[in-house]
Amino acid sequence: MKIGFIDHHLNNYHANTFLKIIQEGKVGTDVQIVAAYESTPEGADWCEANKIPRAKTAAEVVEKSDGIIVLAPDFVETHLELATPALESGKPVFLDKILADSVSDARKILAIAADHKTPVMSSSSLRFSIELEQLLALVGAGPYEGIFSRGFGRWRGYAVHTIQPALRLLGGKIRRVIDTGQDSNHLITVENDQGNRAFIEIRECENEYQATPWQVGLLHHKNYEVITISKFDEFYVALLQQVLGFFKTGNTAVPVQEMLDCVIVEACADNSFRNGNRWIDVEN
Repeated sequence: MKIGFIDHHLNNYHANTFLKIIQEGKVGTDVQIVAAYESTPEGADWCEANKIPRAKTAAEVVEKSDGIIVLAPDFVETHLELATPALESGKPVFLDKILADSVSDARKILAIAADHKTPVMSSSSLRFSIELEQLLALVGAGPYEGIFSRGFGRWRGYAVHTIQPALRLLGGKIRRVIDTGQDSNHLITVENDQGNRAFIEIRECENEYQATPWQVGLLHHKNYEVITISKFDEFYVALLQQVLGFFKTGNTAVPVQEMLDCVIVEACADNSFRNGNRWIDVEN
């Protein structure tokens, strides 16, 4: 399996982590990074340091690869531009963390992919955490009640890690969103088209790993089953296993609607937060 990286700049934690997992054979011995492109190089020469062929364009990466990973985890506003050559190729494309930073860009990404019959997948690694998989194995199929997801970090760029586990449990189509938080404490309620809700808490502080670890819970047989996500190395491996399966089959484990809904939740929560903490109806 020949994989290509397309990035804003390659000197970032996700590029290094994904490369290490692949080079150590944790997701199979038949996987290799055959080319990498960065639109805005920063720091040392990542390709030279890691002995990865440097591509001059994103199109060159697409040409040489069986599957393409679009990274830019801290610059998701560049996803549409960076991903377009891959989206027009018909080859499977994974967009790291979230489709885009705006609903309009997310819809454009999905439209380009649909026009060119290009399989698309996007996800946070926490959606496939070992602890969440164990929780789902315990409680069985949904729909679920009393869903909550708690986490930490700055809102834009990091909220996705707390939102996506909640959306996986909630299912359905998002109908409305409200954020009743203040300052760096976001308290979000997401309601789907069946009237079920998920409650999402995202807090930013200096001792976030200790004070507000990632936790997910749901009501099951009148008792709450709660997990704390702490196996960080394992969830990156689990994500890449899902990505490689997607590259081989073209079938994504993340429903397209859920990918889009993650962007919608962020946008609606922003709208709610700025406009008196009111409900924002989703236009589908």
